[in-house]
Amino acid sequence: MAIAALFISLFIMLMIGVPVGFAIGGATMFSMFYFSDLNMVVNAQYCYSGISSFTVMAIPFFMLAGVIMSTGGIAKRIVEFASALIDFVTGALGCVTILACMFFGALSGSGMATASAIGGMMIPEMKRKGYDPAYAATLVSFGGIVGPIIPPSLSFVLYGASTGTSVPSLFLAGILPGIFLGLGFLAMNIVMCNKYKVDLRSGYALEGEKVPMNIELKNRAKKIWIATKDGFWALLSPVIILGGIYSGIFTPTEAACISVVYSAIVSMFVYKELTWKDMYKVLLDAAVLNGVTSFLLGYSTVFSTFMTFEKVPKLIAEFLTVVSDNKYVVLLMINLFLLVVGCFLDTVPAILVFAPMLLPTIKTLGIDPIHFGVVMAVNLAIGLCTPPYGCNLFVGAAVAKIKMESMFKYIYPYFAIAVVMLLVITYVPWLSLAFIK
Repeated sequence: MAIAALFISLFIMLMIGVPVGFAIGGATMFSMFYFSDLNMVVNAQYCYSGISSFTVMAIPFFMLAGVIMSTGGIAKRIVEFASALIDFVTGALGCVTILACMFFGALSGSGMATASAIGGMMIPEMKRKGYDPAYAATLVSFGGIVGPIIPPSLSFVLYGASTGTSVPSLFLAGILPGIFLGLGFLAMNIVMCNKYKVDLRSGYALEGEKVPMNIELKNRAKKIWIATKDGFWALLSPVIILGGIYSGIFTPTEAACISVVYSAIVSMFVYKELTWKDMYKVLLDAAVLNGVTSFLLGYSTVFSTFMTFEKVPKLIAEFLTVVSDNKYVVLLMINLFLLVVGCFLDTVPAILVFAPMLLPTIKTLGIDPIHFGVVMAVNLAIGLCTPPYGCNLFVGAAVAKIKMESMFKYIYPYFAIAVVMLLVITYVPWLSLAFIK
């Protein structure tokens, strides 16, 4: 009865527009007070324990680093470097957008931050190049999916904190799946641009002219060198952050702090595009964003704990194993379940609530928890681009100044390719475990 009351009240609150954090907290307190014998003091205790963690401390610092990078010129130089690499193909500007999202994802670890930072620069450029604004917004939204997969990743930090899995190992596991996703979206962009006859390219040549291959390669190398030299300090950031984590010099949380300091120094004193006045606004924006996230973290922990008290994880494990003892069938069912969850819940509460619940089943079936962490992160990242709770779609639509409904015809093909890549990642564990010792 308590679980029925929990989910019915949560669903009603979400349907009438109650913010997710308040809906989760309200549903939990309602069910706990009226349908259980638990002391209500448990709410405060688990809210505090949910955010009082050294691992979770990485989240606000990575958020702050992402805001600094998008404001202080680092994101702009990443776009220029990506452009130098691939601006000669059909759909070049769209491909640059995807590549820039991949690079920025290796700095910020956040899907929304990636979509916001890259979208702010690339959507106006794509519109000027003749891209449909709705397509440009969709491309940025799906490009932002790569942010939570390519390390460092806030999703992996949350999964590691809630399940006791090694965060550095999860970061290593996300490298190939993140690149695989990005390349899939890049290929889809080329197909779509060919279909709609947008941004067609045939190299550097002017109309009626053909540039010799050796000249073309020389020009390309020169362009890449200039972009690399100009963006050297921006490109050095992921090397320092990830190199420090994997070498054991510092933990993911310490890496997040170093990321903040490094990006602030580069933005203020190397590129000189971030002033002290800008820094005040950056800190304010990051504080507001962290306040929302911390609230979600706290009450998601209470929500998850309450369901554990009610033996929901055990019931789920029994249900899945009764339906099938084949791990491939169970993984398919979990994928379908998480894709639906991603339509209604943000990544933060979804991971904190469902990761501890699903982990016992995963271990029973002999599935590696690190591989499952990647599968879960990809599922919920796709949820950032599925209505009604598609946060990246809201960001893309806002930056492009369009209605989200106009994006739907472009969402379908990108969603389809995302699901195909999800299935490959799910059933080819090597992609996740290739770098794990």
